[in-house]
Amino acid sequence: MTPDRWAELRQVGFAALDHAAAVRTATELLALGPGFGDPLLTAVDLADFTAPVGPDTYVEVLAPVTPDHSVARWLGRVGGASGWVLSVQVPSLDGVKERAAERGVRVAVETQAMGHEIIQLHPLDVGVLLELDAFLPRDAWFWDDLPAARAAHAARTVKTDDIVAVDVAVDPEAGPRDPVTMAATWAAIVGIEPPVATADGAALAFGRRAIRFVSAARGGRTGIVAVDVHATDREHGTGRHGELCNTLIRFV
Repeated sequence: MTPDRWAELRQVGFAALDHAAAVRTATELLALGPGFGDPLLTAVDLADFTAPVGPDTYVEVLAPVTPDHSVARWLGRVGGASGWVLSVQVPSLDGVKERAAERGVRVAVETQAMGHEIIQLHPLDVGVLLELDAFLPRDAWFWDDLPAARAAHAARTVKTDDIVAVDVAVDPEAGPRDPVTMAATWAAIVGIEPPVATADGAALAFGRRAIRFVSAARGGRTGIVAVDVHATDREHGTGRHGELCNTLIRFV
């Protein structure tokens, strides 16, 4: 990785058919304060609740507002709720499409939001909807100037103060990519350091946070299957866990 290439995991998104129930679960599990809606998602028929879990990380719960929405059809196939998207901040998207094409990875969406370029890589090719956001400077983000987001930060959760890691389960039987190969594919496309081997797969560093690639159990869920959050109560908060949108949430 060259010095000007870096990536920061900024946001983990979940999707559910029952938006109110999923938001209630997220709020209770993570002790979230008030959230806000992504103003761009209304235009694509998605209800949204986004809330900070740390100074610069967020969880998002979205839901289709029409029964024929593509997200609604996908949720119908995966049990009504699931981890959905990872939003990663990068300094630029130069060469991303070319590197993705070289590895047989499709670009599902290419657009702009608030003056910044965005590319979403196809979940069937990379295991999860991977959103790459070209955003500078490194310590800034989309929500910094949004009044509702600033209000949410003022009352954000005190139960956790960061996202530590995300587990992405890969089913080698459903395609040519095992966890190690998938991790290497991500690293090459994004332009970051190669993966580090783990006991059950491989891991990539996205700033101080990690995305870990593991093998899915036979017949088990794929995509985002677990999220580790940093517990602020180091004496009593660690070791606890819960479930949000069929995804394991662990306090570490």
